[in-house]
Formats: sequence, C-alpha cells, structure tokens
Amino acid sequence: MTNHEKTPALTILNPGIMALIEDRGRFGYAGMGVTPSGCFDRMSYARANHVLGNSQDAPMVEILHGGFEAEFSCTTSFTILGTRAPVEVTYPGKRPRMEYTQAVIDVVPGTTIKLLGAEAGMRAYFAIRGGFDVETELGSASRDTMSNLGPAPLQAGDVLYAGSFVEEDPWVPRVRSIPPVWPQRSQELLTVILGPRSQWFTTNAIFDFLWQEYIVSGNSDRIGVRLEGPKPLKRAVTEELASEGTVRGAIQIPANGQPVIFGPDHPVTGGYPVIAVLSARSADRVAQLRPGDSVRFAVR
Repeated sequence: MTNHEKTPALTILNPGIMALIEDRGRFGYAGMGVTPSGCFDRMSYARANHVLGNSQDAPMVEILHGGFEAEFSCTTSFTILGTRAPVEVTYPGKRPRMEYTQAVIDVVPGTTIKLLGAEAGMRAYFAIRGGFDVETELGSASRDTMSNLGPAPLQAGDVLYAGSFVEEDPWVPRVRSIPPVWPQRSQELLTVILGPRSQWFTTNAIFDFLWQEYIVSGNSDRIGVRLEGPKPLKRAVTEELASEGTVRGAIQIPANGQPVIFGPDHPVTGGYPVIAVLSARSADRVAQLRPGDSVRFAVR
C-alpha cells in the first residue's frame, strides 16, 4: 500500500530529544548479528496497546523525556504511558488544556498535543488506537539505534499513518485513567540472577555488587545503562574472556569495574564477563531510570 492509500494519523511538529518507532522487536536474527531491539520498557508498551484495544505488536512512539509535539489528522484515541508528565492538548478553536500521561484521551482532526518534560521516568510510550502503519525491516518496525535498522528517528514534518493493529473491535475504553506501574522511589532495587560469570569476580566484589549504591550515569542510552559505584568490582579471573552471547538485562563488567546494563539495542556478543542478569520486570524498570538516580541490586 502506498502512502497515498493510507490514512494520515498525525504530523510531527517537534520530536523532542529523541522519538523512535518501536514495537516488540525483531527476534531470530542473532545469527546474523542483529539484536532484538524493540521497546525498552516492555510493560508500559504492552499496557498502552492493551488499554487501546490494540494487538500486542502494534507499533508506537518511544519518546525520550519530553518535548514531543504532534498534530492529529484523524479522529482517534491515544495514551501516553511510562513517564509521569503533563500533556498539553489543544482542540481546534479551543484554548489549550492540561492533561497528564496515564490517561486515554480522544482527539479530532486538528488537535495538537505537546508532551512536557517528565516529572518521573525517562521514556514515554505514545500509542494511538490501531497503532501506526510503518515500514518493517526483518519483520519489525523497531528502530535499532546501534545497527541503524528500522525507521529513522522522527523529525519535524514527518507524517505517521494510522494502522490496523486491532485486537478489540468494536472498542470502548474500559478505563480512562491508568494507574502508574512504576512508583517513585528514592532508591530503586533491581532484582537479579547471579551469573553466568559471577565466579570470575572475588567474593568481596560480589558483596559490593549487591550492597553498594550505584548512580545512573548520564552516558546511558538504549544500548546500555552505565552505573557508577564507589568501589570498582575486582575480578578473580584476569584472563581474557572469549566473546559470548548477550541478552537484554545482562550486567557486564568492563575493565573499569563499573556495571553496564544492556538495553534492547545491546550488541549480540560481548567480551567482558556478565556478573548477573536482571529479572524481566527490572529490565523494564531500567528504561525509566534517569541520570543521577540511585540503584541497588538484590538476588531474586
């Protein structure tokens, strides 16, 4: 189907810091050196599609922090989950009104929305009823920021088209307000399973890994979230590790002894030992950590 045959859903007025099309990811291509990618916070992604009656693989927009603005070209409903942030909604001929994320909102053609800076969380998931109709690559619409697969980061002037990723038809919103899944805490406790290379570290290093406080570095992205702790983790085995497969949520310890948590765009292989792997829920939670946030680990 050409763009002329599709229904325009909205036009991007301002993408903010970064806005990417993401879905569940592309799986089964690790042998080709392609990571799954996909949405960073899978729980928020799944909830956004669920409340709109969409199928579980409907593409949506992952927005970093805020600043995203768009004008709708059709009548639809949308939600933004993941972060807590004000959303300015302006209907045609009306004054702007302030809404919040974690809600289902109806719009008509000419409605503009502006997602303001996040008060809590880091990545917002902007979904519309039916999802977005975008080109796929290797079976997925996800943007992989490491390998540059998938749709390019959104720019002002880009038009997104309405999709047909519908699970419930007809659909009536069961809820208009969605409880937040990620409560604000002064320190986030992430659950892990130790290994597969925890034996490469000293006993004291394992103790430090589980008990010391880490701070999220500003040098973090979808490839990896870097942490900074007071005591670098020392290895018991100093020989080089042959490259081996990695997964989302794996915690790799490079030469500086500071943990790196792999995100959805992680490399397929890595050459540093993995001390532990996050639980699925904690791997989602990492997507919402902001630079300066405090983190500790606990064995699941």
